[in-house]
Amino acid sequence: MINKLMPYGILAIVAITAFALSATASEYTETFEFSGKKLQITNLVGQVEVRPSSEDQIRVTVNVRGEDAETGLIEFKNKSGDKNELVIQFPTGENKKYVYPPMGRNSKTTITFGEAEGSSWLKKILGMNNRITVRGKGSGLEVWADVLVEVPRDRILKVKLGVGGIEADGVYGDLVLDTHSGSVVANNIEGDVLADTGSGKVSISYVNGEINADTGSGSVTVAHCQSREILVDTGSGRVTGEYLVCNNLDVDTGSGGVKLTNVETDNAKVDTGSGSVKLQLDRMGNGKYIIDTGSGSIELDVPENASAIIAADTGSGSMNNELAGAVVKHKERREMTLLIGDAEARVSLDAGSGSITVK
Repeated sequence: MINKLMPYGILAIVAITAFALSATASEYTETFEFSGKKLQITNLVGQVEVRPSSEDQIRVTVNVRGEDAETGLIEFKNKSGDKNELVIQFPTGENKKYVYPPMGRNSKTTITFGEAEGSSWLKKILGMNNRITVRGKGSGLEVWADVLVEVPRDRILKVKLGVGGIEADGVYGDLVLDTHSGSVVANNIEGDVLADTGSGKVSISYVNGEINADTGSGSVTVAHCQSREILVDTGSGRVTGEYLVCNNLDVDTGSGGVKLTNVETDNAKVDTGSGSVKLQLDRMGNGKYIIDTGSGSIELDVPENASAIIAADTGSGSMNNELAGAVVKHKERREMTLLIGDAEARVSLDAGSGSITVK
């Protein structure tokens, strides 16, 4: 019983504390462990964190949260063996609307099964319903599952997420990080990384392994990475990168500028439907370098010891040669061909509308 003489401020604190405890009392945690080399985790709503582990098994901790969270509301379907799998099954048969406050009060997204090739994993979390709506605030079931995955060395982890961000740091192994709506961050990874989001940013840094970054709408940043191949594809969003070492570099954006600096590569292809491109090379091999933009300027910065033949063409814009010692083989108002060194590499620069500068 509360003392009647208790000061009002203390009484208010006690009341608020009691309310907070009652609001979170239904939240709960489930833990799973998997042996073997591979694991796939499928989740509808929540944040996924991937961290390294010194143990022999992959450990997955699921925190079910939200005002409507209660034991038994979410089911866990786990399968062990050669193909380890954990499906975090939301009650999509009875509930098609969910509230996820971390996504922001004005945010809303709809997940539709079968809307894209390779989306069969959605069937596992959507069940018979092919359309689920998730919003930051409003009507719907307020429940989500935050997941922590602790991964030993030399494992393969696949994360399939409906709504929410994925963050991986310090892992020695191959990762597939796929979210329908949310950001993907991968730092300090020794292994291959595939980062895919339908809507959201992708950030990859300090990765030693093959890199594939894909976003339908959102920017991509890649920095301090060493790889045989770096692939970046975005439907709409800016691409930036620095200190990249690879055999092949391929960047494709439907709409968005591209800025890549301190790049060492044998081959490079940059293609944007609309946006300016800057590529600064610290090392050139003797392969092919192609830069194409439908609308936007092109700036190519080559190393002093470069050896290449450079063919530049623009539909509308100036042509600028700032290469000391380059042999101008051909130059017109909209076209230019340059020879540097022994002309080993082949460079093609094409701007539908915009200036071209080589330096």
